[in-house]
Amino acid sequence: MTHFIPLPFPDLASGRPRRCGVEIEFAGLTEAQVVALILNELGGELGQHSRHAATVTGTELGDIRVELDFSLAHDHPSELLETGIGLARPLIPVEVITEPLDPAQLPILDALCAALRREGGEGTGQSMLRGFGVHLNVEAHDPDEAFTRRTILAFALLEPWLRATLPPDNTRRVLPFVNPWPVGLVDALVADPDAPFSIQCAHYAAHVKTRNHGLDLLPLFKFHAPQAYARAFPDAFKVAARPAFHFRLPDCRLNDADWSLSEAWSMWRAVETLAAAPDLLTTLCSAWTQHRKQLFGGSRKWARTVSDLTIPQSREAS
Repeated sequence: MTHFIPLPFPDLASGRPRRCGVEIEFAGLTEAQVVALILNELGGELGQHSRHAATVTGTELGDIRVELDFSLAHDHPSELLETGIGLARPLIPVEVITEPLDPAQLPILDALCAALRREGGEGTGQSMLRGFGVHLNVEAHDPDEAFTRRTILAFALLEPWLRATLPPDNTRRVLPFVNPWPVGLVDALVADPDAPFSIQCAHYAAHVKTRNHGLDLLPLFKFHAPQAYARAFPDAFKVAARPAFHFRLPDCRLNDADWSLSEAWSMWRAVETLAAAPDLLTTLCSAWTQHRKQLFGGSRKWARTVSDLTIPQSREAS
């Protein structure tokens, strides 16, 4: 049984549930096979499609995009390239991309993952050269609300603990796709915990030069602070503005019968649970400041500190 426990603040100010888009990377099936499976499991119709990409419209989960996660296959197709894709296909993920979903719909997507596994879908861990992940695009509150800004700070403080508790696959840790946030960024956010959203964007820009981190804030910054984003990132990334946190850290362990998308959801929920506890967040900020003064204060030691400070709080809350 999978569990998608509601977030601490599950609704927007309007009362509408906060939605979450999902991206799932895996191998073992072709794009056409995945499309056929979606049509069989969730209904819908085949919409716009090409050799390596298709949209299935009108499913139980709305429109679902299926594509080979390899830009050359879409931008510069050729028969020579197709030969190379055929040889490298076990290492190139197929990606399933959903619309923003109501959290109540996530168990349906989880059931689709189980169907993909039964048909031969394979996640990370099946090969030393595979680094497949699950990305959650969790809709954010208005950044003028303190909770959104606290969520950014909470992730900065919690990331080493998340990596220690549910460590990414070795391949994903070696490949430069989900690098930890730089320690300097954590220092800047902790030193300025009440900073407005535009200043958080400036801190981020001062330390982050790539999208390849466990939490990518560029879509959120571009959507909610376009002027600050333009100033901070004049050499524009290929980023689609979205009012969402782009959480990239979780593995896709599709081949594991005990795995569920709820694992990724629970990781993100831990971040928001900390953000919803401002007193605990303040305590962790103080602990981080002391941690940084230590001569041998690495990420593992900080993860233990987080456990020592947060687990008793969790027990009291329950």
